[in-house]
Amino acid sequence: MNLFFYLLLFMIGTLFGSFYTLAVYRIPKRQDIIHTHSYCPNCNHKLGFLDLIPILSYLFLKGKCRYCKQKIRPRYLILEILSGILFVWIGLLTEFNLENLNPTMIAQYCFLILYVTFIILICRN
Repeated sequence: MNLFFYLLLFMIGTLFGSFYTLAVYRIPKRQDIIHTHSYCPNCNHKLGFLDLIPILSYLFLKGKCRYCKQKIRPRYLILEILSGILFVWIGLLTEFNLENLNPTMIAQYCFLILYVTFIILICRN
């Protein structure tokens, strides 16, 4: 059962990793990171739902934009994978699992994730 739990943490981590790549790209350009829809940096086409699935969309599209066929930098894939691994690693370090799931443990894990998110975004700028 914990394997499923850590797989879920990995998937949530990849979603955060996808957000990190968006933020790292847009913050230096002073672009909105919350309200503006994701788009291809090459052709500016808005990305569809299937284009936004972390890791899988990159693999299925063979690292290319669905619309303009330009290569997508592998750093997007790498950061998504590393973020997923980081979420699992933090979960393992803090012994965050189904057996000891309680509000205090959830809060500690969430604050640690927010802290790591803040550090990633600060280090990039």
